[in-house]
Amino acid sequence: MAMHMSLRLAWHSNGWNGHICKNPCGNTYCVGQYSYPGTLIAENRDLDYETKHAGEACSSHPCKAACGCSVNAFGKDTIQIQIDPPSWWGKGDADPALLTLPPSTACTWCYESMYSDDVLNKSGTAQKYDYEERSRKAEQYFAQFEEGKSLVFYYAGYSNPFSENEENNYVVAGISRLKKMGDFHYYQNISEEIRKKYAGGIVWQKPVTSAYPDEGFCIPYWKYMDNEDVLERLVIKPLHRAPFKYGSREITDDDAIEIVNQLVNAVEVLIEIGDTTENWKLRRDWLGSVLNELWIARGPYPGFASVLENLGLGSIEATYLSLTNESDMKAFRDQVCDLLVGERDDVWGQALPAAELKKIRREYKLREEPEQKLLLDILPRFALTAGQMQAILSEDRENVSITVSLEEILADPYIIFEQYQGYDVDDVIPFYKIDNGILASPDFGLDNLLDEGSTERLRAFCVDELNRIAAHSFGKTAIILESVNHRLNRMPEWKRYTYKLKNFDIETEVLEEALYLSRDENNTLYLYLRSVYEDERCIEDTFKALTDRPDIVLKRAIGAEKFKERLKKKDSKLISKAGRQYEAILDKQAEICMKIFTKPLCVLSGAAGTGKTTVIRAIVENIKRVHGESTGFLLMAPTGKAAERIKTQTGERSTTIHSFLASNGWINNNFTLKRYGGKLSQDVNTIIVDECSMIDLNLFATLLRAINWNSVQRLILIGDPNQLPPIGRGRVFADTIAWLKAEYPENVGVLTDNIRQLVNRVDGNGNGILELANIFIQEQQTSDENPETTDALKQAKEEIFEKIQLDGNGDIDKDLGVYFWHDQEELQRVLQETMVRDMEGYTGWYLQDEGMSLNKLWTQALKKEDGSANPEELQIISPYRGEFYGTDALNQWMQSVFNTYWSRKYNLDGVSPFDKVIQFRNRPRSDMAYVYNDDTKQHERAEVFNGEIGIAVIHGLDYPNQWYKRMSQLEHIQVRFSNQNCRKLRYNYGKKLGKDEKDRWIPEQKVQENLELAYAISVHKSQGSEFDYVYIVIPKRDSHLLSMELLYTAITRAQKHVTIFLQDEIGTLTNLGHLEKSAVRRINSSIFEFNPLPEELLYTHNWHADEKKLATLSEYFVRSKSEVIIANMLVDRDIPFKYEEPLYAADGTMYLPDFTVTFRGETYYWEHVGMLDRPDYKAHWEKKQKWYEKNFPGQLLVTYEGKNLSQDALEIIMAHS
Repeated sequence: MAMHMSLRLAWHSNGWNGHICKNPCGNTYCVGQYSYPGTLIAENRDLDYETKHAGEACSSHPCKAACGCSVNAFGKDTIQIQIDPPSWWGKGDADPALLTLPPSTACTWCYESMYSDDVLNKSGTAQKYDYEERSRKAEQYFAQFEEGKSLVFYYAGYSNPFSENEENNYVVAGISRLKKMGDFHYYQNISEEIRKKYAGGIVWQKPVTSAYPDEGFCIPYWKYMDNEDVLERLVIKPLHRAPFKYGSREITDDDAIEIVNQLVNAVEVLIEIGDTTENWKLRRDWLGSVLNELWIARGPYPGFASVLENLGLGSIEATYLSLTNESDMKAFRDQVCDLLVGERDDVWGQALPAAELKKIRREYKLREEPEQKLLLDILPRFALTAGQMQAILSEDRENVSITVSLEEILADPYIIFEQYQGYDVDDVIPFYKIDNGILASPDFGLDNLLDEGSTERLRAFCVDELNRIAAHSFGKTAIILESVNHRLNRMPEWKRYTYKLKNFDIETEVLEEALYLSRDENNTLYLYLRSVYEDERCIEDTFKALTDRPDIVLKRAIGAEKFKERLKKKDSKLISKAGRQYEAILDKQAEICMKIFTKPLCVLSGAAGTGKTTVIRAIVENIKRVHGESTGFLLMAPTGKAAERIKTQTGERSTTIHSFLASNGWINNNFTLKRYGGKLSQDVNTIIVDECSMIDLNLFATLLRAINWNSVQRLILIGDPNQLPPIGRGRVFADTIAWLKAEYPENVGVLTDNIRQLVNRVDGNGNGILELANIFIQEQQTSDENPETTDALKQAKEEIFEKIQLDGNGDIDKDLGVYFWHDQEELQRVLQETMVRDMEGYTGWYLQDEGMSLNKLWTQALKKEDGSANPEELQIISPYRGEFYGTDALNQWMQSVFNTYWSRKYNLDGVSPFDKVIQFRNRPRSDMAYVYNDDTKQHERAEVFNGEIGIAVIHGLDYPNQWYKRMSQLEHIQVRFSNQNCRKLRYNYGKKLGKDEKDRWIPEQKVQENLELAYAISVHKSQGSEFDYVYIVIPKRDSHLLSMELLYTAITRAQKHVTIFLQDEIGTLTNLGHLEKSAVRRINSSIFEFNPLPEELLYTHNWHADEKKLATLSEYFVRSKSEVIIANMLVDRDIPFKYEEPLYAADGTMYLPDFTVTFRGETYYWEHVGMLDRPDYKAHWEKKQKWYEKNFPGQLLVTYEGKNLSQDALEIIMAHS
């Protein structure tokens, strides 16, 4: 049985063709944290040299390409690369290894084997690992691949252009066949000590030469990086990620079959679009032959070796794996069956010791009949690991999320795919592994377990498809079916079948075991995962039950003044500087408190700075006053950072939702959420949940299941529905607000007045942040009841965009600046200049001062007045991770500019002393971090959560006698986080951390598993945090990743000033104001109402700019009913138009016509006008009319709000068409 291999490559912008990238500066991925090998390219890359020789062959520049291990994977020349000895070896211990790599050769290594428990040093010396054993493990790993047989699947790690939006993806780069497995290499001139300690000084890189170009190909991603539509069809992001880890890993025939099928699909796309990089028809034929080869090689029982292990017959496993034809495999299995029941004592000539055989037979007979049948007849057909099989057969299989009996699995093995989730996030069993075993190749002479058109198979296919649309609660059956049949058409003949919509009317009881079927008013069928449907009903039933309760009876009377007392901050400068405005805001807040105070279910929503926390604190204090101090509160949030914040601000105990669920037994051992079986919370009267917009459907439903509602008096949900939707399924908070507003408006309190911005205005610090954020509030984009709302929004947009056009490249208000940039050099220059100017302004330190430097200015800028660190003073935010404008490249650049000395001298996995960093891994009570307490002078354990920002510092162990000055390599580092609860703590990372409070050696705390640089962070990571100064980088790139909510979230992170850096012009900003750019509005959800979105809405990115003939979309994308009428009339008459397309005059001024319409080849601008009774609107309109007359005379068409709109619009259309 030939095993195949994955091989990780560092990203290359021109296809790993043996040449230096044509634009080295543009390739920021190869220096990313998840490049290959590790961060070595980032540490060794000579960017100036690469830029000077961009696009040239590496064969002409020996040992100069830092990406030499990867660059020649599809190259045509022989190249030479240099691999330096490990940095912790001393000077003179060894010289670099020089490797000569033939064409089509890349280097890889089996890192997983290097860190397994069986390579730990057991000799008692200080050295942690046994390098001789490591060397043997490497030999074993590479020996299993066969030259001329094994396939090589090339892939990029997470550092690639397709890892965005907090989603890490591996990406398949190409395929070929193993031609030659290179030799092991050793460093040169090795000292005797190194030779003994490190297995002769072996180099952890193994050259792998493929048969390309005779066999295989590289996917030409580089040709389509500016065409997102093609890339979406072309890119291969493996859903089953386990084979693509640790540099190189084994790939089974089943995994190979699935990847090759996806490669076939990619090749068909390339043929369709006319790509000429390769002869793709020949490549498609080659893939077809590979598939035939893989099906034969797979054999009838790819899982039988794992069965042997589970039966205690591991000693004969190697013999089975050496078999090469299916008849021998079947005969071997038959002999094992005979052995177990006592009909023979040997298998394939191998006899087992009598005592061992006796035990094996006894243990087999102790298994129940369904388990025996699964082990011998069913599971051998599936390429599962021994551990997966053991978990499936276990009585505790609920720990891997399997809730059915073994009998049910026997009847329908697709359940294994549908339910199994292992203890690792990548430990899943994909659909194809089960499908390949249920429908075996006819060549093997096995009966199919189910037929190719079975309803069970259809159900499993649908489950797989629904899992791929993770944001939506349901999908349209016809679209799902189209995708299923497309997949089926790529399968071998014996597995093909064409399902029809009518299949969903047959054997519905089988479908409904995992699916829920629903029809809309037009009888169109939609599908849910049953678990998702049940989650929605859980939320709906709970919330409706709470709203059906009578108002809460108060033990003591309370009036608005009591709330106002608690809301008013006695030391607020607003009392003296804006007393009347402040009193008016307090009156509104007190009115909201009174409105929602007695409601069993209520929502408090508002943007950052509107006083949500102050209102909640007032509500908590008054609950205690009217119900008693002993009232039980439970405050929760989806993130540890948010939970800590609400605890600090209210003084009440708080917890993360996950911690609450775990403490009550609602989380399985594999960290999935239980649907039943946990304990119900007790002795809680009031539950308050903060940051609700971040909570996905499953987590929300599980939380509600875990609460004893008989003991709960009120549930208060807090958040901002205009922020990013959750990373996960649904939009629970937005749906709940919409439902309550329609059915129970008294249960919703919306805070609209921004106190923080009032303070800014009073201090003369501007109002730009609020004005800009308001035009990206998705809730306010449409209004059926009040067209004045949308008219006012349009006016506000045009006014602020006009300011940006006129005053751009500077501040347009005292708290808002906008700068334009064209390329990487200009972005870095203007960003640095702006940040330096801001830092000088608020520190009073200036670069021209004697002894001042960028490093010193940066350090001072991140300090509070008392000298403590304040890393949240300023923050760069980018919506992207990759490219030069993404967080990865910006972090590298910022580190080199503002932490030059330390980043050049010391580096621990990319982090240096005095870097700004962010914790990305939760370290809750169950997995607390190791810290040093400055007060107690002791090591302790403490929590720290995803999103905490801090400053890295030199480790305390390296301070005595300034030991760090004599170090050549950092082994450890400490971080001070900004959270108030962490101020006296220094968190430990790295190795050799000393002993803990119980005198035990502290285990290694790997930087790459905890920390990232945080000079620049993503919008998602910024959510829940606030910064004084925010710098938002927005490239000119139309991407589905950019949304209205994303920009709104970024803007509202700023407390004092926000600066936006736009590439070239304002177009990207105006586009994000279009309705189709709302991520929340494009999620199919049905908690309170089943109203499916049109499929065109789900799959279009630029409706406003396309000449669509789809009247169904106008109600979703056009802001008012009047504009819908006009849009539908244009659509009905096939008149091309664009909606709110920016219109620029020659002087650079700009407005947003409601409709840009083409009549008989001539362009006109149609404005629909209302609110002329408002002086400010009327003045704005008159100014706009004059602008049209000056710049576009004779091209303005106007209708006015009124009952004759339809007739007026028709007359305009008839007159011009």
